[in-house]
Amino acid sequence: MEYQNRRLEERHFLQIDVRLSADEDSAGNPVREELTTTNISSGGAFLTTPVKIPLASKVKLEFLVDYEQLKTLRFILSVDSLKKFTSRKIWVKATGIVIRTEEQGFAIIFDEYYQLTPMETDPR
Repeated sequence: MEYQNRRLEERHFLQIDVRLSADEDSAGNPVREELTTTNISSGGAFLTTPVKIPLASKVKLEFLVDYEQLKTLRFILSVDSLKKFTSRKIWVKATGIVIRTEEQGFAIIFDEYYQLTPMETDPR
């Protein structure tokens, strides 16, 4: 049987720093991790990590992206908004759901809502 790609968004093999938090991992412990994406699209991402998070868990993510990465990922922005971000890094805050787990990590599908914030200080 031939593999059929069912993705709606283009996948990019970008290593982007991400802060992940979740209510609990598979052992019931709260999760606060700094990771790197293996691949990402405007609809989701795969994160490589030894941390095991249960399927269907809600996660919060903070990505630190530069202007070129923002354009590549095609987040929906107005022209005026893009002009504000051309010289700085941007925090993209998103939430998502774990939709697949593997030995190397897990895949997340993003919710429809995300927030873009110019980086002036660390948002922690």
